[in-house]
Amino acid sequence: MHMVSETSALSGLTVRALHHYDTIGLLHPSARSATGYRLYSDDDIRTLRRIGRYQGFGFPLDEIRKLLAVSAADRLVMLQNHLEGHAAKTREIVHAIRHEIGMETGNASEPRGRLERASTLVTEYLDRSSSEPLSRLSHLLDEALNLLRPLTARSRMDPGAVRLANFIYFCRHDSANVAELCQRYLDQDGTFEDRSTATIQLVLALIGLERHEDAVTVHRAHVEYVLAHRPATEWPETMENSTISGSWSQTGSSSEWIALFRKVDAGTVPTPENRSARYELLHTAVMTMGLLDFTKYTDEIDSLIQRMADVLAEDPGWSDRIWAEQRFEQQKVGNAIRQGKPEAATEAVDAYRTFLESCDWPVETIGVSYSNLGALMHWERHHKLAMEFFLRAEQLHRLDGYGHAWFASASLAAGAPRERVIELLRGAGRRLEGADAMRIFNQDAVLSAEKERDDLLDALLLATA
Repeated sequence: MHMVSETSALSGLTVRALHHYDTIGLLHPSARSATGYRLYSDDDIRTLRRIGRYQGFGFPLDEIRKLLAVSAADRLVMLQNHLEGHAAKTREIVHAIRHEIGMETGNASEPRGRLERASTLVTEYLDRSSSEPLSRLSHLLDEALNLLRPLTARSRMDPGAVRLANFIYFCRHDSANVAELCQRYLDQDGTFEDRSTATIQLVLALIGLERHEDAVTVHRAHVEYVLAHRPATEWPETMENSTISGSWSQTGSSSEWIALFRKVDAGTVPTPENRSARYELLHTAVMTMGLLDFTKYTDEIDSLIQRMADVLAEDPGWSDRIWAEQRFEQQKVGNAIRQGKPEAATEAVDAYRTFLESCDWPVETIGVSYSNLGALMHWERHHKLAMEFFLRAEQLHRLDGYGHAWFASASLAAGAPRERVIELLRGAGRRLEGADAMRIFNQDAVLSAEKERDDLLDALLLATA
């Protein structure tokens, strides 16, 4: 199963298009992750590629919905009718539709261009990465990049190839190549949607390179352009990313971010399509204000949290409801901790625990929620409580590499046997890229301050080899 960003890269469609197809019911993801995010199957990706081809043939979305829903025989008739009605169009499109007809009758195979072959290799890498060391799979990404290079090196760069190449570079934590590729793409003409995607990827790459001033400059210009030239329904998507708001914090610009947020928030026209972006933006604003000065922004934070609840209530059948509820409950715990009042924090944690035991979420989601709560407690130096939540998460859900790493650190802080800590670190290492493992170790005060840190680092990094 693939997350939205992976699916965007593999299908050649933008994330916004995937969200739109889900909202209008053209294609719903086959599943949800433990944290409530959309998950797409390989069949979903094949259908998305078909949707992309149909759009290229000139079919409107309503017609594409019919094409996907009817029988193969009826679809063949629709394709033939469409072909006859557009016979005067270019030979390339006519040829493509004839090929699609051949596919429906079983007389032709799906086209295998460079982009699609590269997508297949990335899919294989992702499928195998859960059970094989990543070092053995690196050649798959190398081959995919080689296939994409002619599509991203020419003066007219293929936007789908750019998205997939960037996804590969992000997998490798290669922010320098992401930044270079995005900048070259932005130097040429393209649709606003493709340029917007490349701009946000550029900002994230600059953050990865710790060029926070540059990231803020690019992001500020992007938000201001959208405010001036794009419909107000699109505004929330420009600021919803909490990683980007963190870069504003790094440069001492959080107050400016908050002022810009207020402008975006006041002018946004709410729609079902931008519900997720509106909710995430409110969540990001609460975090930004709370970290900057919780006391100063207490009333505004309370108001924003109530509005998060209002968004949750807009539609009980909202496809992102579980993800949003999880964010909402965790936000209340974080705010209670930031108040600096132990009684309020204890009350919020107990309320969250009670909520998790009584809610209707899938058991995997509840497990991840306990893991997230454990990480939060660990950050706040409540290590024994963190251990309790990590243990509960391990019972309910198989922890990923990050979960094992936080669990190991909390275990060490709580005085667990060293052998247990090493075991958890090895479990983390087997699920992480070397760069991720090193980043976690360097950022974790407990692990990096341990007097025998080299042994711990070895246990973590050797498992990634």
